[in-house]
Amino acid sequence: MSNPDVIVVGAGLAGAAATLKIAKAGRRVRLIEARTRCGGRGYVKAYGGDGPELEFGGAWITPSHHRLRALVAEHGLALRPRHAITNRLRLGDGPASPSDVTAHERTIARVAADSILLKKGITTNERGEALTGISFRDYLDRLQCPAATRAIFSAWWTVSGNGAHAHVAASEFLASCAYDNGLAEGMINFWSDTVVPGMGVLAERMIAASGAETVFSDAVTHVAQDTQGVMIATGAATHLAAACVLALGVNQLQTIRFAPLLSPAKSKAITLGHGGRSFKLWIRAEGVPVGMLVTGDGSGIEFAFAERSGEDGSTYIVAFGLMQEPNRPSDAAWVRDQAAKLFPNARVLSHDWHDWVDDPFARGTWVAALAGHEAGLEAANWQPEGRVAFASSDYAPEQAGWFEGAVIAGEAAADAVLGLR
Repeated sequence: MSNPDVIVVGAGLAGAAATLKIAKAGRRVRLIEARTRCGGRGYVKAYGGDGPELEFGGAWITPSHHRLRALVAEHGLALRPRHAITNRLRLGDGPASPSDVTAHERTIARVAADSILLKKGITTNERGEALTGISFRDYLDRLQCPAATRAIFSAWWTVSGNGAHAHVAASEFLASCAYDNGLAEGMINFWSDTVVPGMGVLAERMIAASGAETVFSDAVTHVAQDTQGVMIATGAATHLAAACVLALGVNQLQTIRFAPLLSPAKSKAITLGHGGRSFKLWIRAEGVPVGMLVTGDGSGIEFAFAERSGEDGSTYIVAFGLMQEPNRPSDAAWVRDQAAKLFPNARVLSHDWHDWVDDPFARGTWVAALAGHEAGLEAANWQPEGRVAFASSDYAPEQAGWFEGAVIAGEAAADAVLGLR
């Protein structure tokens, strides 16, 4: 193979966006991907091997994700609106005593106020209490909220902060609450659509449209550069180019050695990684009406939404919890027990999932900053170094944590390498 002008590492949405923009500028691109597929943390596959195609990675997009919506249209895909919530249940009876009701309402108001302050870039509230640098557990302790309120927040945490309560920053939760005027339960109002058939297909079509040379099933182990170019070593080969885009998240970068070493800020962020540790399940069941949303008791499966109907009259439920003991999302009996807790009248037929935490090419779910180390994921710390640019939703300049952020970061990295001489 002749040397390309630019090497892009990673075939997720960030890598696909970078590849497409660089190729459109007339440069030769080689794309290297450790997996056998495109899409990164977007992963559409047939449920159970022969069922409908479902998204097992990130799925929902918001009305403000304009760049992603444009790419969906450009590459001949469609958007599927999220089903309306027709029934809302909370496991348990909620705040029981008058004092608990008062405490619950006070807590809701406090979270709303804190989230709006943080959205404005204010990191302490009017009491002088920090809104950053504090874990979700410590934040809830500070609120002194009733147990039922804590369980409700914990459910929404599985789809926002998505990591250990004691380690991940409360700001992840507050930032998600801010999408709907500070209300945790309102964040779902902004999950408006999913890509049909899935994000991975969008990435695949973007890469195909670029005409880039692609190398699959080969993980990058070393990145070296000098003033003239970059050298990328994989398990199978050595690749040379004038520039490189590393379209990888912080946890994925942990397995790569750099020469020269990256900046102290990047190196520290990579060493620490992020704490995203949710699981996402699809459960096929009978006896559950589509549109039902249930949040749990703070354990096991904590969030479940009956998202769509099957052709046979069954319902596909998307469910979330944390990858921690004693949760067993791979265990069919455990999933049935959890579903019975949330949907007592349901008959579970099967379930399917992908383990993102043990996936060696993901090493976690969507980004979740560790408390006290939020600054390491700020976009300002992820500017290009020499001839290497970086792109990921983990540290995107806008919409971090979303696929929209991945696209924005990928296109910004493309601009950076296109500007090199």
